[in-house]
Amino acid sequence: MSQPICYDVQLFDINAHLLQITLTLPACAQQTILRLPNWIPGSYMVRDFAKHIHQEQAKDVLGQALAWRKTSKHTWVIAPCRYAIEFSYMVFANDLSVRSAFINDQYAFVNGTSIFMQVVNDLDPKTDRLDDIGIQDNQSYTVRLFGNEYSVAQQWKVSTTLPIVLKEDIPATHTTEFFLGQFEVDNYADLIDHPIVVGNINVHSFMVEDVVFEMMFTEQVDMDIVALLDDMKKICVHHLHLFNSATPIKRYVFQTLVAKDGFGGLEHQASTALLYPRDSLRNTAKKGLSEGYSTFLSLCAHELFHTWHVKRIKPLVMLNPTLAQETYTPQLWIYEGFTSFYDDATLFRTGIIDGPAYAHILAQNITRLLRNPGRIDQSISTSSFEAWTKFYQQTPDSINFIVSYYNKGGLAALCLDIALLQQSNGKANIDTVMRLLWEHYGIEQIGTPDDVIEQVCKQHLNLDVENIVHQLAHSTIELPLSTLLPTIGLEVRLRASIDHHDKGGLTTKVPCSTAFGANYSANTVGVNLTQVMIASPVAIAGMMAKDTLIAINDWEVSASNLNALLMRFAESPQVRLTWLRDGRLCHGDMPIQAALTDTAEVHIVDPQRFAAWANRTLNLD
Repeated sequence: MSQPICYDVQLFDINAHLLQITLTLPACAQQTILRLPNWIPGSYMVRDFAKHIHQEQAKDVLGQALAWRKTSKHTWVIAPCRYAIEFSYMVFANDLSVRSAFINDQYAFVNGTSIFMQVVNDLDPKTDRLDDIGIQDNQSYTVRLFGNEYSVAQQWKVSTTLPIVLKEDIPATHTTEFFLGQFEVDNYADLIDHPIVVGNINVHSFMVEDVVFEMMFTEQVDMDIVALLDDMKKICVHHLHLFNSATPIKRYVFQTLVAKDGFGGLEHQASTALLYPRDSLRNTAKKGLSEGYSTFLSLCAHELFHTWHVKRIKPLVMLNPTLAQETYTPQLWIYEGFTSFYDDATLFRTGIIDGPAYAHILAQNITRLLRNPGRIDQSISTSSFEAWTKFYQQTPDSINFIVSYYNKGGLAALCLDIALLQQSNGKANIDTVMRLLWEHYGIEQIGTPDDVIEQVCKQHLNLDVENIVHQLAHSTIELPLSTLLPTIGLEVRLRASIDHHDKGGLTTKVPCSTAFGANYSANTVGVNLTQVMIASPVAIAGMMAKDTLIAINDWEVSASNLNALLMRFAESPQVRLTWLRDGRLCHGDMPIQAALTDTAEVHIVDPQRFAAWANRTLNLD
């Protein structure tokens, strides 16, 4: 099909959260098959975007209705037609996330996977299956974007990295003053990789070398923009120099959806979609950076890193996925794990945060892993493979059976970095591996095999890392942090937690000496158990997730006094728990056990060696 396919995207009804899509197709002597993706790259869960498609209609350009039918939840078939075809449909856009489509009175946000149907008229020649056709289709596409009276009155503007084309031949079916822009791409994979934001947006630009970067917010934000741009320049310089070659982008946009609540980021070819709480953007700390602001910088660093590592360096199976069904890979620990290492390390390397702040973040990451019993049940390569069901569809009990390839993957990347330093006598580290991955896989976009880390180290560094990679990624053996971190001037010390607010790190407060074994949240009366660890004291008593603990030894429980009650009865062999379960009053005896030392402190014991590691000047000779 040589003629371009055109999508008219209309902001149809803001109050009803409706977008109208009109898809113009060339005449076709055979039936025309349309397919909407079931998932979006970078978010490994089948989301069934087609459930938001409504009011489909088909006609030819003369206005004659055409027969059409659905053949599956995400495919539509239109009857043969000798004239050009118009297929229109409504999209219900009310998913405030970075994955789908959303519209309200402030802005509209659109991911292509949730609104753009792909023409897939041919079956896969190998399998004779429609759903095996990938997204690299070499078909040109045009997108024309139109506002409505409200968006025009509010002077909404467009933010997207779709290649813009200025045209004067606006279709007569639309009022010209509502026209917002026209864009063209060369294939479907490109079409769905450039989110669109339309609204009363605020954009702040800066340049690093020959790349233009834009910080886009959907509202006026209460933060020091000058300081933000200065920090972001440091992050961008770090990433550009790390890969040490021609940058694959000339313009990059951080598209931040500002909201009361919510958190997320999703990488794209030349942009990232971010969701962040407005109050957390304020830098309100009296000394240093506020946690919310530094987390935002880390999120930006994480998503920008994916410009190289995920969008261009990627697993072989992700080069041309179908998006109709799951695409499995055990490599997500390499992609999300390595990137999770770099997001915080970048802030330290660039001087945005200091050594103690980075050590604190590292302690929190180690604590998070230690409090995850699933780490002894699932490896991070298995976690990667099972992401579709286990990681992205967690239950309250998942903590007992799965591990995060983000969290443990980031710590595994740190371990690999130190192991490479040791084996190479300080001549190679994880930066070396990243450059090799970019040079041999990313530039030409050659998909990586499952053992790519072992191959790269063996072939280009003459280092055998099979054993360490097996331990880090393919086994449930504890990470060798206690033996590796002293090499870079750090030491891990473990203690019990102080209370449920304790995320790890240095403290002068007294830890709670009595084990409990559940995560919980405050309730009007008592506390709600959100997760219960298998074989923990509270589990032995008979409590389950979603129960509400109201008393210990007949003393009322609250989020603020739970630990104090546990310590009051620390010398008793057991305590009597009283809780509510689905409207019933329940009782059970909880044994008193010593608290687990599952909270990490990371101490800087050799500041010079630690600084040398951060500056990548460490040599172990």
